[in-house]
Amino acid sequence: MFPYIARKLLSFVILLTFLIFFILILQKSREGSAALILGGQRADAKELQLLEELTGNKLSITGHFVIVAKHLVQFDFGNTISGQPVIFVVLNAFLKTIVLAGFAGAFALIYGVSLGIYGHYNTSVQKYFEKINYAMMSAPIFIIALVLLWVFSLWLNWFMPGGVDSVFWFILPGIALGLKSGAHVYIFTDEYMRRELSKKYVLTAKAYGYKKHRVFSKFIFKNMSLPLFSFWLLELGSYLAGAAIVEMIYSISGVGNLLLRALLRYDVNLLIGILVLVSAMIFIITIVQELVDRVYAGFLGNHDEF
Repeated sequence: MFPYIARKLLSFVILLTFLIFFILILQKSREGSAALILGGQRADAKELQLLEELTGNKLSITGHFVIVAKHLVQFDFGNTISGQPVIFVVLNAFLKTIVLAGFAGAFALIYGVSLGIYGHYNTSVQKYFEKINYAMMSAPIFIIALVLLWVFSLWLNWFMPGGVDSVFWFILPGIALGLKSGAHVYIFTDEYMRRELSKKYVLTAKAYGYKKHRVFSKFIFKNMSLPLFSFWLLELGSYLAGAAIVEMIYSISGVGNLLLRALLRYDVNLLIGILVLVSAMIFIITIVQELVDRVYAGFLGNHDEF
């Protein structure tokens, strides 16, 4: 297990190195002076010199990378253009994104699994569930977010239209973020249930007099839990990308909005801080997902059907 994690960690470091280099190349290839753009025409020579140092414009790509690498080894992300510590700014935004993504993930799991199981319990509604969820999968996430905002906030006035001022600010944007993933979970659950229902152990269980709900809960759902969890972990990575769009629509000061601000302000330290934290989170999710897959593969190797 340790050699496997070590190989994954090495791959992560190599990829992170490449991405940091890529950010620095894009930063150096921008036209004009970042310091002049940030400071404006009224900035004096001292202010421009300070901004040049903060943006790293006078450094070569290699020199800038060496400085960044030294700081990262010491877990020092430096300061933003505005002088705030990058780690505190990123963590503050990341906590909001984690709350949003956590609620979205829980909603997607409950939504997809419950509809998937109920569709096989009550087959008369199954075709409607399929049409709705396939339509949900094809719809862009910003369309889903805007429709939910218009219906539940502007029309019904059930939720605040945006921001994090209310206690349950994450519910509406979390549903918007989780619906597409919930549709994927529904399709996975539906196809798994369809396949399992045709297997011999289900027919044997029914022959022994087990009711439909008993077969679902005791056998099928139990067998489905590990592959479903693995599939759901893969979906978690997509929340970080979708969160950027949802956060902008609902005016949430999370990682998505912070990333946009860093790009507009030439804030290299902030960009790298966001990149490292998000990459580390995706790396952890990937490791957990791989471990779940290995456990499931071992379970299949030792498992005898009913």
